Amino acid sequence: MNARFGREDGYALLITVFISLLFAVLALSLLSVTLSGVKRSQTSENIVQARELSAKGIDHLTNQIYRELNEALGGEGLPRSEFIERLNQTLNAYKCDGSGIRKANRTGEYAACITKIEDVTDANGEPNPLRKKVTFVSTGNASGEEKKMTATFEVGSQAVPEPLQYALGANKACGGTGGCEPGEGNMFLHGAVSITGDMKVDGNLIISNKARAVLGGGEYWINSLYPGARPADGKDRAQLVLGGEVYALNQTPGDYDKYLKTVNLGAGFTKKTDRIEDIFFPGEAPKLVRRATSREPIPITSQRDAFKYGRNSPEVTEIKKDYFENSYYPDKKIFASCKDCEFEGNNTFWRFATNGNLKIESNRSSFKKTTFLNGAYIGGNLTIGNGSTSSNPNNYDRIQIDGPIFVDGDVTIRGADAQFNSIMYVDGDVLIEYSRINGLNKNDKEGSLIIFTTGKIDIQNNSLYQDEPSQIKGFFYSEKELEMYGVGSNIRIEGGISARKIVLNAIRGRASNQRFENAQKYSNDYYEGVKGQRTRPSRLQIVYDPEIINTYSDIKSQEPVITDVDFPILLDRKPGE
Repeated sequence: MNARFGREDGYALLITVFISLLFAVLALSLLSVTLSGVKRSQTSENIVQARELSAKGIDHLTNQIYRELNEALGGEGLPRSEFIERLNQTLNAYKCDGSGIRKANRTGEYAACITKIEDVTDANGEPNPLRKKVTFVSTGNASGEEKKMTATFEVGSQAVPEPLQYALGANKACGGTGGCEPGEGNMFLHGAVSITGDMKVDGNLIISNKARAVLGGGEYWINSLYPGARPADGKDRAQLVLGGEVYALNQTPGDYDKYLKTVNLGAGFTKKTDRIEDIFFPGEAPKLVRRATSREPIPITSQRDAFKYGRNSPEVTEIKKDYFENSYYPDKKIFASCKDCEFEGNNTFWRFATNGNLKIESNRSSFKKTTFLNGAYIGGNLTIGNGSTSSNPNNYDRIQIDGPIFVDGDVTIRGADAQFNSIMYVDGDVLIEYSRINGLNKNDKEGSLIIFTTGKIDIQNNSLYQDEPSQIKGFFYSEKELEMYGVGSNIRIEGGISARKIVLNAIRGRASNQRFENAQKYSNDYYEGVKGQRTRPSRLQIVYDPEIINTYSDIKSQEPVITDVDFPILLDRKPGE
């Protein structure tokens, strides 16, 4: 029996040893798997950190270049030639055959440099020396793991402002920081406004099928149709980039000024964001797009120092006279000591400045041209045209203007059959009436009039009661509100409009101070009936001109001083191995 018990004890010991060995093997396997997992996890974390570090290297270098170029400009900017030289010097300093940048932190280190610098070409295929296409490479290292990233940016000055990319743009410059003016960023389309191109509305879009008109001192809301939005060339459908909501106006506003400042759109309005096709002309509703947009204002008054100089400034030729006719100073920096300057005939200046007012006139028979090769500064008001209040363009002065201008006052264009290739920065109000505006042909390209103003823009009384519209080729940007009427007036703008608040009123078809068949009468005037409007063109047409972007770039290149640098624009970003 003792022998049997001895054998059983031996089996028990053997089983115990086997189980112990089994658990030891399992424990070692588990430990190995755990350690392997920890190692893989650490490796994966290092890879992620290396990628993040490589991205930081790109961000660091692009920000550093942007900061250095801004510091080089200082408060007064740099002459064009000096900016081009500084841009090239700054970029060359960070090429990979030099030093680049290198930085270490608690997660690892990164090194970044420039591998390629290429020219940026304009629409004519000519290099734009104020901008460069730059390819960056950055390597991130975290505990021995390395990852590369390449990215291509446009670097330099004079990118096209976002508002110039839309036919209509209502801008909320206050952003989310508060301090907004009542109704800021809203767009009001009253009646049958016709838009060709995309729209951007940072606030709300309010739409009505009635158009407001002020007649004989009274306010009337004329029966019309809903607005239409057609796509620009090359697109299937117009886009509406919307920051707020879309509303239908269901009743006639009692207090018009209060209505335009409405913030909470409740009674009297119906939300139509999800059914915008209900409140657009049949087949002409835009595609709704929700997208963050830039709310950076276009610098206007900061451009002053690039244009302004006095009689005692370097290399200035002072001229003490009021009247200029057929003056030719293509290589001179002219300062005109006159309170009320007047131009007639053909006048050419390399640069021109006056602290007074300037009036540009011509004659009705042939075009006369004013050229500012490197810009002009007007310290007072600028008036263009003979002041005619006729609706017949044959009664207007025929005027051509080429070159950028800064106006420290108001701009009035009245009685002008004008052709422009000009950017105007205006610290005042703008009035355009009884005029026709076209682009000026230069180097086989048609220019345009581009106005950026701190004040209001009024475009009114053009082709009043006429069946053919006044052509106005230009882009108009205001830091305040812009209101236009195509009820009695008949206007076609080829370019675009951008403002803090936009109010457009229009009908389709005929308008007259004489009765005609099937007209509807308001006060002492007559307007196309609703049925007739369905087959007739709008009296207020906004047609986007994509060439406005090239015109802007071309005219900007004539400005004498570079005063701002654009933040680098990302074109492409690729993670490497």
